[in-house]
Amino acid sequence: MRRLRVGPRHVTDGVDPAADGGAGTDHDPVTGDGNRGAGRADGTRDAAVARVGPGAFTTVTAALHAVTAGGTVSIAPGRYPERLVLDRPVRLVAERGPGTVWLSGPGPVVVSAAAVTMTGVGLIVVAAQPDTAALFVGSGDVDLTDCDIAGGRVEIAGGGARLRACRLAGADLAGMHVLGDSRVHLDGCVVEGVAGTGLVVGGTATLELVSTRVSRVSGSGLRARDGATLLARDCEINRAGRSGLLVEGGATATLTGCQFLYPGAEGVRLLGSSPLATAPAPTPAPAGADATDSDDADGTDHAGDAGGGVRLVECEVAHAGADGLLVEGAAQVALTRCRIRRPTQAGAVVTGTAVLRLVECDVDTAGTSGVVARDGGALDGESLTVRGSGANGVFASDAARAALRDLTVEESGYSNVHLGGDAHGELTGARLRGTREHGLHLAGAAVARLTAVAVRGSVMSGVHAEGTATLVATGCELDDNATGLTVATGTTVTCTDCRITGGSGAGVQIGVDTEATLRACRVERTGTAGVVLAGRARTLIEDCRIEDTGGSGLVVWTGAAPDVRSTRLRRPGKNGLFIGDGGAGTFERCEIAGSAFPAVHIGAGARPRLIGCRIADCETDLSLAEGAEPHFERCETDGVRQSHLPGTGRSGPGATAATAIGAATALGGGTAGRAGVGAGGDGAGSGSEAAETLEDLLAELTGLVGLDRVKQDVGAQVKLMQTVRRRQEAGLPAPPLSRHLVFAGNPGTGKTTVARLYGRLLATLGILEHGHLVETDRSDMVGEYVGHTAPKTQAVFRRALGGVLFIDEAYSLVPHGLGNDFGQEAIATLVKLMEDHRDRIVVIVAGYPAEMGRFVASNPGLASRFSRTLTFEDYSSAELTRIVASQCRQHEYQLPEPTVAALDTYFEALPRNRGFGNGRLARQVFQRMTENQAQRVAELATPTTEDLLRLDPVDLPSDGTET
Repeated sequence: MRRLRVGPRHVTDGVDPAADGGAGTDHDPVTGDGNRGAGRADGTRDAAVARVGPGAFTTVTAALHAVTAGGTVSIAPGRYPERLVLDRPVRLVAERGPGTVWLSGPGPVVVSAAAVTMTGVGLIVVAAQPDTAALFVGSGDVDLTDCDIAGGRVEIAGGGARLRACRLAGADLAGMHVLGDSRVHLDGCVVEGVAGTGLVVGGTATLELVSTRVSRVSGSGLRARDGATLLARDCEINRAGRSGLLVEGGATATLTGCQFLYPGAEGVRLLGSSPLATAPAPTPAPAGADATDSDDADGTDHAGDAGGGVRLVECEVAHAGADGLLVEGAAQVALTRCRIRRPTQAGAVVTGTAVLRLVECDVDTAGTSGVVARDGGALDGESLTVRGSGANGVFASDAARAALRDLTVEESGYSNVHLGGDAHGELTGARLRGTREHGLHLAGAAVARLTAVAVRGSVMSGVHAEGTATLVATGCELDDNATGLTVATGTTVTCTDCRITGGSGAGVQIGVDTEATLRACRVERTGTAGVVLAGRARTLIEDCRIEDTGGSGLVVWTGAAPDVRSTRLRRPGKNGLFIGDGGAGTFERCEIAGSAFPAVHIGAGARPRLIGCRIADCETDLSLAEGAEPHFERCETDGVRQSHLPGTGRSGPGATAATAIGAATALGGGTAGRAGVGAGGDGAGSGSEAAETLEDLLAELTGLVGLDRVKQDVGAQVKLMQTVRRRQEAGLPAPPLSRHLVFAGNPGTGKTTVARLYGRLLATLGILEHGHLVETDRSDMVGEYVGHTAPKTQAVFRRALGGVLFIDEAYSLVPHGLGNDFGQEAIATLVKLMEDHRDRIVVIVAGYPAEMGRFVASNPGLASRFSRTLTFEDYSSAELTRIVASQCRQHEYQLPEPTVAALDTYFEALPRNRGFGNGRLARQVFQRMTENQAQRVAELATPTTEDLLRLDPVDLPSDGTET
């Protein structure tokens, strides 16, 4: 074997051979051995070549021709403009160490023979052009240590390569391209400054990375495609221009302890992969391991046995420019003990037919939703924590499937968990805490199965189901949510062994046309009613306990007819059982005890059946409205001071009540309040909203867009009402006061919104019983024939008692030129009712400014009762843009600055005529923009999440008219 030394030709910055001992020295610059030219025991002779002088080669090419197979070429410092082709095993060494030898030929350094092993130490290999290869391996093996590959890529098309402590920089397209069936290992390397992808592996090749850093690349940091295998341990991908990791085709990848920091797009994007295997995948050897660390003792290399799919273990994705993790197509990925934090968009997204598994992972402070499953994506999670998401914590829609165990979701901007479309979700042992909306929100035709789920601190409902959704809950706890469980129209809910406690509103609110079953459930310490049933709800309540409620225990509204069995209603703040007008149902073997109001109240026309029930420990057992028709069978009382139950303790089958006790007056007065329908009542239309503070309501008023003058006027009214209440509490006479208002303004200026808020403010101040809003107009008040108008006006007025009667376009009650119109009769009736019930109602009349002056002047009684007018001014263009932006936030759309500017210009150009829609127009413009965006995105072959979220200027209505 020969050891050759090379010196550069015509190099001016090299080392003087005399200073280095020249050709005559006996010191080997590579091994440190003396007697460099001595013979060896095997008969071969090391020949060293100085840069100049006898025995020295002036080019590396000449030295390569002279060196025997397996020999070493020692290269003196300098630049060597040569194109090297290696066809035999050889070792190239920089004599004076890393950074002193530059190989910069017109073409790449080529290794082209299967039997060749190139070993390089301390070399700098420079490509002729950045889009070409600096080092090309067609077959054979390359082993580089402390080398720089600059200005071009490393291309491994066959054979293998090992790079230790090397730097790859300045290439175009890719820093390294591994293809064919190659096997490449990088240990402690740096890849940077690439105008393209950092490292690419394709074909059936294997790329193994240990303690390697990829930074400042314009494309993706790592890319695996085709049937390739990527293995990485303790690597850092920093500031990639696009995705930190891109996997596609049928590739396999396993990454352990890696970091993806500040990627320009997704942290990790998977367009496809091989299927996930069930067995854990091997991981790359740690830094500093021997070259054979990936091999078994028997010499068999298993570096490529990655177990299938994509696996990330103890990895971190931070500050992604888009989604933290995006899994699309048929990709399958498993994350274990990984953390995704502060992505600009969602934390983790799975779509299409992809599969995403998350085990012991954290998703922190996602810009939109924390974890998203869409289309047919499958999400499987265990010990997953999602915190501080800007939108929903977990969001599943379309036909997605989500199975989550030991889930924690906290402090989401929207609902903690949202399931919509045809999504199916299974939550076991989940904890959903603290959200501005619902703990769990079901919509569309979604199906949710909950086992041992705890929901706490939701500003709205702990669980809210709507649409045609289906909910099955077992062993769940809903605590301290505004409303525990809300079941809206059309949904199906089954709850078994669940506990619903605390909160400012009702425990369970079951809406119209729902199907609900509660078995062995407990409802305790609610702010208002325990359970509220709306009309036509098909409800079974069995073996339940409803205790210590702020309002009535069980409320059955008009049209509801539940089947209630073996249920205890204890210590309610109002009635134990409240059955509204026209209610029904069967109540069998129930116990009602310790109620503050009559234990059972039955409204007009109600026909419930109470069988084998027991009423105990209360002042009064029964109150009946006129026309009530209850049926009592084998019922008894114990500890009731005033018993009105027919045949108390001795009633036989078929006993009915023949008298009305505590019946309400025609306009809802009398003892109806003692039946449990007073302030803080128990259901829809009765002020069942969560207990509101004056500060919260005033903040809500302040948060409305525009309306500065209106806000000041309403604030002044509130202060006046506060003073009046304080005088009354002090025993002083109240000053003359008219609470009725005129709202003068064009359409869409927020008149109805402010009227509804005004009622809630007065209810909070104790001025009104409920504060609810009844909106009406001429069609509801004026009849077509003589004698019809007064009853119609009375009926509308009666519904508004305790709240606000809002008459829109009130001037239509006095149309021009119709002196005998029935509208005058409606006004006269209204004026009398306002006087008779002046302390129980607020009337607000609204319409165009000029017409409202004519309306107030049409009747002397109106002018004295409507002494204050609030003027609602048109919205400015900037305020209309703010309304659109608010709609975007509510519906999860993004509105970039160019679109904001385009909206300002759009609204500025619209004519402000009498029919200008104001806020209504802004909402219509938003709707048109979403429709236009949907058409635009549908034409994209592979729309990104950003495409789905962003509204662009081109999405604005193009006709420039009011939609």
